Amino acid sequence: MKRVNRKAIKWRIFILSIAMLISCSIEILAGDVSTENNEQVIDGKLRILVVGGHPADVFDHCGGTLLHHIRAGDSVTCLALTQGLRVHDKVVSDVFRFGTEGYTKEQIEKICAEREKIKYDEVKSACALFGISDVRFLRYDDKILLITPELIDAVARVIREVKPHLVITHYPKSNGNTIDHHGNAAKITIAACGMAGTVDFEDSNSSWRVTDLAYMLNLGDVTALSALDAGSTAVPNYFVDVTDVVELKVKALDIMRSQQYEGEYARKATEAWSGAFGYYNRTPYCEGFVLNKPIVSDRIHISEHWLKRSNEMEKDMFDRDFKMIAPFVPMQKD
Repeated sequence: MKRVNRKAIKWRIFILSIAMLISCSIEILAGDVSTENNEQVIDGKLRILVVGGHPADVFDHCGGTLLHHIRAGDSVTCLALTQGLRVHDKVVSDVFRFGTEGYTKEQIEKICAEREKIKYDEVKSACALFGISDVRFLRYDDKILLITPELIDAVARVIREVKPHLVITHYPKSNGNTIDHHGNAAKITIAACGMAGTVDFEDSNSSWRVTDLAYMLNLGDVTALSALDAGSTAVPNYFVDVTDVVELKVKALDIMRSQQYEGEYARKATEAWSGAFGYYNRTPYCEGFVLNKPIVSDRIHISEHWLKRSNEMEKDMFDRDFKMIAPFVPMQKD
């Protein structure tokens, strides 16, 4: 009978124990990383990133919705891709487009820098009305906004840093699916969401896969305003009632004096835009969206909004749905 080497057996047990401990530690560490990357919602709170082509886009499309989220405890980060000077500034876009005679290159650069700061300060003040403090600007020239690796990478880096569950951006087929600032901003964002979920060895932040995208809509997105719009207009599938905060929407636009949005424009734009979306959804004011993914649930849900309205008296409907608030919001000059 072969003699048992008890000392060798003890050493083997010891080595196996160490190996098992190391293996468990690796699994635990891997589990921690996995939990960190895949943890979608903490205490029911969402992280939201809004990406706009121009600075004011980050709040004028969906400011009311963002305020509702912030009041619910969610966090919001706003990111503007371009300076918005060539198309939305009463000096750069509304004066220089007729010529720059009499101005030196240095003077033009100085004016543009001053106008850029003014615009960014206005946007930060407007966003503050909705409770948004994290407002960022990539500061790209808005001469031509093209879908480039540089811009996609820049947005992807913000996504990896912020780790949003929901990304809100423009409708990708905006303005007839042409080379449009809004549409291209959306396409850059969509590509960045994909890139952010992959490994980037040059980014210290870990990868992040966005749960869903929502495309914020203006009236031009849902209306065929030119021959090119045929077949590319959006079909909204989600609306947020912003009647309770519509006064803030008007006041936020009124802040944007660098774009000449103050006064009657702020009132008219809000009534025509949010008022139109609200009109077709049995409430005074709404913000409209297209959700990128279909809603999946354990059953079919009917919103409380429609349950309340389906069998109400018509008088109640008229008294509620057709009141106008935006045209009577007091302005700074009033």
